[in-house]
Amino acid sequence: MFGLTKKTDYGLELMIALAKNFKQGPISLKKIAKEKKLPYKFLGQLASILRLMGLIEAKEGKGGGYFLTRPPRKISVAEVAGALEGPVEVSYCSGCPKVRICGQKDVWAEVGDKVRKIIEGKTLEDLIK
Repeated sequence: MFGLTKKTDYGLELMIALAKNFKQGPISLKKIAKEKKLPYKFLGQLASILRLMGLIEAKEGKGGGYFLTRPPRKISVAEVAGALEGPVEVSYCSGCPKVRICGQKDVWAEVGDKVRKIIEGKTLEDLIK
């Protein structure tokens, strides 16, 4: 029922690879795609989004690639997911015509709040340990 989209899953894999390489210089998307067995073109699309959101930067030319703009301990999982998908929320009830009379909505709102709080508290550093 709950899960990550490929966009967020692959985006986190990209960010984890960059976090592992933090302070060691840029790393190419081709290298990440090959090592993680991820689609290169899709990683390029994700890198563009993450760059626009200020989470990563690129260096062009020989020895170029991508790198984090901040230390891994300063980038939350929620920030990455939010950059790729928009606000993190459980949208089970969104668009439901019964939302005003439904007994489930409070439960799903609570689940959404807990998920958001957990991933706001987890950083890239937590994911590479």
